[in-house]
Amino acid sequence: MAITHTETITALTIVNTSDNIISEVEVTIKSVDDSNPSVLTIEGTESIGVTTSGITTSTSGFVAYENLNQSAILNWTQVATAISESNLKTNNAAWIESVKNPPAPSHVDKDLPW
Repeated sequence: MAITHTETITALTIVNTSDNIISEVEVTIKSVDDSNPSVLTIEGTESIGVTTSGITTSTSGFVAYENLNQSAILNWTQVATAISESNLKTNNAAWIESVKNPPAPSHVDKDLPW
């Protein structure tokens, strides 16, 4: 069946000034296989650093902290690129696949020959 990945911002870190410039975005990626969502669900978190050098409240395109929303932040180039380059979705999908189709054990117990 299909695996869906949902990205949710779970924390924001700002530069410690009154400008509230975001320096790090924490994104949780939840991966769910729709064939058995109660069992085949896994979450992982990615911390993404955001360049703050040269950014001020008067920088072109700057959006005040209180006017930001999750969708806008997830679409920031640095954040979107980091998510697409992350192995988190791949690792989550591999875990789901291993639960659905566990590999054969490399060693097994065998009855004694006597």
